Order: sequence, then structure tokens, then C-alpha cells
Amino acid sequence: MRHALLILALLSPAAASAQAAPDPAPAEGRRACEAKADQAGITGDNRATYLRECEAGERLVRGAAPR
Repeated sequence: MRHALLILALLSPAAASAQAAPDPAPAEGRRACEAKADQAGITGDNRATYLRECEAGERLVRGAAPR
């Protein structure tokens, strides 16, 4: 019986919405990386690669990288 209650609690909308809260740090990291790319004049496919790697570095610096 306890397991059923636990499963219901985990599947409830309140539990789902509490876990879905967005993290503002990725948006800040994205803006910082876009500014750096603009300053360096990076465009096209190189820009996409730069932004992807820059954002990964920002997550590491901020401690938001998945483990």
C-alpha cells in the first residue's frame, strides 16, 4: 500500500511542476556566449560550434553541468 501511495505522489501534477522549474543560468550563459561570438565575428557553422562549446564551458563554471 505504501508503494502505491508513493507512486501516486510522484505522478501527481504538483510533483511534476516542481521538477519542471527552468534554470535561469543557461539563458545567462547563452547571452554571454553570443556576445563573445559577436565580438569575435564568428558566423555560420563555426558560430554554432562555438556557442555549443562555450555554453558547455559556462555550465561547468557555474556548476550546472549534468553528472
